[in-house]
Amino acid sequence: MKKSLIALAALAATASTYAQVTITGNYTYGYKQTSIAAATTNAQNITQSLAGGSGGSVAGDSAGLGIDTSLVTFSAKEDLGGGMSVAAEMSIDGLNRGGISGGDSSLKLTTGVGRLTLQTYKPVDYLSGGISGVGGAGLDNKVFPARSLKDAVGFDTKLGPVFIGFAHLEQASGSAAGAGTGVGAGLGVGGQGNATTVGQRANSLSATYVGGALIANINYLVYDNRSDAPIANVNYKDVLRTAASYNFGAFKLGAGFSQLTVNSGATITDGLVSVSVPVSGALTLGANFGTETANGFTAGVYSATPVIQLPAGAVDQTRTGYSIAATYALTKRTSLIANHVNWQAFNGASQRNNETNLLVSHSF
Repeated sequence: MKKSLIALAALAATASTYAQVTITGNYTYGYKQTSIAAATTNAQNITQSLAGGSGGSVAGDSAGLGIDTSLVTFSAKEDLGGGMSVAAEMSIDGLNRGGISGGDSSLKLTTGVGRLTLQTYKPVDYLSGGISGVGGAGLDNKVFPARSLKDAVGFDTKLGPVFIGFAHLEQASGSAAGAGTGVGAGLGVGGQGNATTVGQRANSLSATYVGGALIANINYLVYDNRSDAPIANVNYKDVLRTAASYNFGAFKLGAGFSQLTVNSGATITDGLVSVSVPVSGALTLGANFGTETANGFTAGVYSATPVIQLPAGAVDQTRTGYSIAATYALTKRTSLIANHVNWQAFNGASQRNNETNLLVSHSF
């Protein structure tokens, strides 16, 4: 009898521990059609490497069924007392018959003065995936630069309606090539070394205003691991960006601006306007328009392996793109999604790229 009581107590304690863990996820499946122009010159290849443009799809025409998203996230929170708590989150991403890869993960310590966050994650596209991206589909790796995985430590605190944040970030690789590996730079990697091998580090300062219908953010990032020779045109120097959205009730409007400066002094300037309109309780329509201008790129080496040298202005250009989207909520957790994106990948492209998705999405 005594052993049975001990077993029941242990089971109850175990159940209590497990009850603190929340499991959520998303599964999205559907049909995708793409038409992508092939880069035919070194300048076009550098444009796509430096500023995105392929959308992650192969050149040519392709279409078919498949998984868009298959994500499981485990979240746990522990109360430390005295107004302090620890929250951990770990995601398993890309589940399919071929295997799985890592998703975003974080450990957050909340105190009375602010929150400390340790994380490995792929940041959303600042413009079309963030505060300003209220409608349409994302333009990252289309009009705007491709995202890459980061290892980061940050602290944020709230001052009235304003959230102030500081962060240090280490990139998974020197280019977007490491973006799909499922891990960041890794423990002990990325703290020093050439930017072409371990990626550049960045320090970030941000302020976000949240006040009713208005949300606005301003963010400044400064990079180290900078090199003047031989790749000053592709080493990041700093980024200044801002975004805002306002909910008018009948519709929501967003806009954003970002300027990246590379070590040679050349700039990549991005802009976005976006709108979202709830047509009914279930149907929402959205659209966005993005533009990017590369200016002032000097003559020099743009790639170390293989060595690619280009004349001044070879990658200077203006690119544009737009997207439209419709989401119909069948239930609170299940939606039908249709979107279309059209963009110019690089100056002189034989065609404008386009992508169409028809999806069914379920969250749990």
